[in-house]
Amino acid sequence: MTKNFREKYPTLAIFEEHVKGIRNIIKAADIYALHIISDFRNTEIDRKLVNKIIKSDAVSFLNIFACSYGDNEREALEEAGHIRNIGQQIVLATYTALEVYLIEKFKEYYKHTLRGKDAEFIQNSIGRFSFRKIDEIKRHYFEILKIHLPSFDITFYTAEECNWQPNTAWEAILLLERARNQIAHTGKTEDYKIVTLMDSWYPFEFVCEWVHTFDVEFDHMIYRGKESAIIKRYNERLAEQIEKMSKKSQ
Repeated sequence: MTKNFREKYPTLAIFEEHVKGIRNIIKAADIYALHIISDFRNTEIDRKLVNKIIKSDAVSFLNIFACSYGDNEREALEEAGHIRNIGQQIVLATYTALEVYLIEKFKEYYKHTLRGKDAEFIQNSIGRFSFRKIDEIKRHYFEILKIHLPSFDITFYTAEECNWQPNTAWEAILLLERARNQIAHTGKTEDYKIVTLMDSWYPFEFVCEWVHTFDVEFDHMIYRGKESAIIKRYNERLAEQIEKMSKKSQ
């Protein structure tokens, strides 16, 4: 990551530092799982694949395709919990990266809306905001920045036999928050089952896609006044939500 990138995209740069660390955990989990599966099958570990994972951002098919596992292998992994703990740490770190991004991006946009004001006043007023949970973050975005996070949706992917099956981006974020809180406070999550590498890979991939899309689209809208097709669809969903809230209040 270049100095110019950090200066031009300070919040995204912070997120990418988190991503770099999470990818290293994913590498470790991937190599660990490859050894476990090789042991199940009584086969030799693919040393070339392990070397590729270590030296690049490549991941094995165990992260992506359900057909990489036999039924008996998934059952054995679930019973023994080989992947559960490290997968939970990936999910916890993934949500933390998202939450930090949202908090720092709020501050970035907030400072932009108050540009021209005294810097000390801006900093002191930021200190009055609480960011303890996603609901507070959502409220600040909507009340202060007029950005309705639940209305911002993206296309994201999963796989057959993967436990990552949310219907919308906001549903996915809420699931990650619940899982994160449970892991942080009890060491395990009851709301989101982690059995294979897919169960931690797809949430990570979703968060990366959501953050990158959000950053590009709202930067264009807020800093350049441009409205893309994605933002137009976001505005349509937002209008629907406002209409629903208006009817409820009547």
